[in-house]
Amino acid sequence: MKKRKILLLIVLILTVGVTWIIEPLSFNPFSRVEIPEAKSEIDFNCEEPHLAVNSELESKANEIINEHMASNNFLGVTVGLYIENCGTYLSGAGFTDKGDQKRTNSDMLGRIASITKPMTAIAIMQLYEKGMLDLDKPIQTYIKEFPKKVKGDITIRHLLKHTSGISHYSSKWDALSFTHYPTLVNALDAFKDKELDFVPGTQYMYSSYGYTVLGAIIEKVSQMGYGEYMRKNIWNKAGMSNTSLEEDKQKYNNKSRLYLKVKSTYIKSPKTDLSIIYSAGGVQSTVKDLLKFGEAVLHNKLIESTTLEMMINATDEMAPAIGDDPYGFGWAVYDDPKYGRIIQHGGTQPGASSFFSIYIDHKIVTVVLSNSFGSRQNAFSLSRDITYLALEE
Repeated sequence: MKKRKILLLIVLILTVGVTWIIEPLSFNPFSRVEIPEAKSEIDFNCEEPHLAVNSELESKANEIINEHMASNNFLGVTVGLYIENCGTYLSGAGFTDKGDQKRTNSDMLGRIASITKPMTAIAIMQLYEKGMLDLDKPIQTYIKEFPKKVKGDITIRHLLKHTSGISHYSSKWDALSFTHYPTLVNALDAFKDKELDFVPGTQYMYSSYGYTVLGAIIEKVSQMGYGEYMRKNIWNKAGMSNTSLEEDKQKYNNKSRLYLKVKSTYIKSPKTDLSIIYSAGGVQSTVKDLLKFGEAVLHNKLIESTTLEMMINATDEMAPAIGDDPYGFGWAVYDDPKYGRIIQHGGTQPGASSFFSIYIDHKIVTVVLSNSFGSRQNAFSLSRDITYLALEE
């Protein structure tokens, strides 16, 4: 009898666990539920006749999004397009909450993952413009908590360009953190004593932890918490009223739940703590706010135009020719033979796959945010396809 009760308890626990993960049984791989199609809003009044922006853009963009949804590329996705002297297109499709089958809209608040890095880089360059830091001095000049390394001195320039030698995640599991750190200076404790992977400045290796160090430097130099600094000097200046750090103590409206894409199935993700990488990937936002960020970059609202040119100069980059675009300060930089200079950044983490791009020469900004890990390549493809609608001859 006792064994039977134990067995029943195990079955009950497994049933509850599977139900929670699949969320709910009525929306599992064996049951078809109609996925909400793209619902959009558009505000165009174009002054640029050379752009192929017409009355069909909205319907074509919605069709592209719906094709992605029909291919099961996303559970929920929001898309934003800004065109200088023209206006904006916003759209959302799919579910922001799978269990309640709550449809996504363009106001969905979600993790932006590594799109945070260009924001952090701009914050560093603001302090550089004010003469508060030197890009080429050892980082211990500003943050004594980070120990000197046998392989050589790390500079802020190394951190910005991912050439510091500080390691990235050792695996996908290493990226899952459940520990909360009150400040980014405290977060350094998780990795600061590890030896460098190479001599600083000799190789390229993408490192979110390197951007954690940059966030800690911002805290030290500005004498402000990272979130406070970003709110005052980046988000407020750009008019980003729905952008913040993801912190448990706060309540959010229209916040998406977190999901993981496992082959063709979307399962609930455990809630990870982003405080170890706030300055590398701990920001949440909306497509509307990220379009405002892109517009602020284009209009030099955050840094001088000459400073932006420094950031997107990748002539001395060390990124591999295959697999990575040249990397400047916080931006992947690409010179397209047809569309000119593009600066961009993608991101992925539990509950997010994202892509952000600015077509500098055409003054176009495109944003894609999805609420699931495992859809990053699809986010890039969707971003590119939506942008091309505005660039076609």
